[in-house]
Amino acid sequence: MKIRHTLKPAFAAAALLAAGHGSALAQATPPTSSVVLFGLLDVNMSRYSPGSHAGGGVQNVINDGVVNGLNGSRWGIRVAEDLGGGLKASVLLESGLSADTGALGQGGRAFGRQAFIALSAANAGELRLGRQYILSDSVVGQGNPFANALVNNPTTAVTNMGKALPMWFNAPRADNVVQYQTPNWAGFTAAGQIAPGEGTADRFHGLRVVYSSGAFYTGLTYEWNKSRTTGENTNKSLSFTANYNFGFMKLEGGLQRNTDLATGSVNGAASGVTNLLVTGDSTFTAHEIDGWTIGAEVPASTALVFGLNFTRMKYEAASGGANADLGKLALTARYGLSKNTFLYAGGSIATGELKEYISQKQVLQAGLRMAF
Repeated sequence: MKIRHTLKPAFAAAALLAAGHGSALAQATPPTSSVVLFGLLDVNMSRYSPGSHAGGGVQNVINDGVVNGLNGSRWGIRVAEDLGGGLKASVLLESGLSADTGALGQGGRAFGRQAFIALSAANAGELRLGRQYILSDSVVGQGNPFANALVNNPTTAVTNMGKALPMWFNAPRADNVVQYQTPNWAGFTAAGQIAPGEGTADRFHGLRVVYSSGAFYTGLTYEWNKSRTTGENTNKSLSFTANYNFGFMKLEGGLQRNTDLATGSVNGAASGVTNLLVTGDSTFTAHEIDGWTIGAEVPASTALVFGLNFTRMKYEAASGGANADLGKLALTARYGLSKNTFLYAGGSIATGELKEYISQKQVLQAGLRMAF
């Protein structure tokens, strides 16, 4: 649903008055605003088969699309106002929900997905204030099929002996963020973020550089926390991705390195990390987690697209101690019933030393997504 209306009654009245007197102001165009109400529901069925040492049996579950889906379910309001002279103001309020249960997402927040206000101009860039995506989210999504979706998603954590173990870091949002993004300079853009901890969270910082031209994309981000207790820089996360669309195939890949890891940051790229204990043939606490992924999207028709990728992670203890690796090979398909409605299905299988110690050694999934 979209509503357009004039927000400047004084301006409109002046224009009407000018029309009565033949003034040149009669030809002026009043600034306008748009209000868009939007939504999306995504639900899938997933079957998880554990490794031989993970314990438990096969699980069949219904998930909201935030897990193994194309998109997390949501509804929201988008507002934009033309202030004249190339300056625009905008607001985004986006609420997440779990379509499988009807509960609010993001811990029950009213607008947990995004809530920010912005000012932008084509020649000056954009300033945003509020809860929003961290910079690495958009870059990481460019390195895998369907942009951090389905079982291709390299950022989906696994359950390692009953505890959540991260793969690629991707929060993907942060609170109290101040963000500035530059204008587009011949395909190059840069952005920076900072979020004060306000005494209850670690301070968060992020930098991003992107080059995009035609069929080619590449992006780099560096994000980190400043501990509110020790003052040290922690959770240093470097992400790099690139893709090239050949037409018959889109080749995608990326690298990520995460060092000086700590739990309890509350805000930023590592805010979702609650456990760094790795249990395999040996047990240790990860001080560094590195990963790479490579894959492709292959269109079979205008409606049907296949996604294939392989992701590998390496978990390392401090000072060159113990380490372990975990991989995931995934094949998926997305079929468009319309521009808004998609069917999808896929499967993944784990590889590496930790494969027998996780609850998602094999995953099968099928789901339906509709935007409106």
